[in-house]
Amino acid sequence: MLILKNVTAVQLHPAKVQEGVDIAIENDVIVAIGDALTQRYPDASFKEMHGRIVMPGIVCSHNHFYSGLSRGIMANIAPCPDFISTLKNLWWRLDRALDEESLYYSGLICSLEAIKSGCTSVIDHHASPAYIGGRSPHCATHF
Repeated sequence: MLILKNVTAVQLHPAKVQEGVDIAIENDVIVAIGDALTQRYPDASFKEMHGRIVMPGIVCSHNHFYSGLSRGIMANIAPCPDFISTLKNLWWRLDRALDEESLYYSGLICSLEAIKSGCTSVIDHHASPAYIGGRSPHCATHF
């Protein structure tokens, strides 16, 4: 058993914040949240958290990881008056240009950003018509 000592525990549903509490974890399951859990579980190992936030992982149910490659892109694209023009002139062009290396780096960049933001699960709406073979297992290696 592991006890995270002195945390700020954030609960999302219903919304609740508890400061200075302990969290007891056994076999990857939270078994207790409360005060002085090191006394209740004297044989547990513990880690002092100094008030750090502990909260459930966030799920991102709609993402396009390859868009991580477009930040700051210098592309010769005319202004797009509507969404379809944006798809045709930018996103579908980028879809067609994706290869194994670009999938690797876009997956790596966006996976790190997801983790840094607290996302533990991501659904990536992926398209790369030029690199279909081996795509799914390759994308999964980043997570």
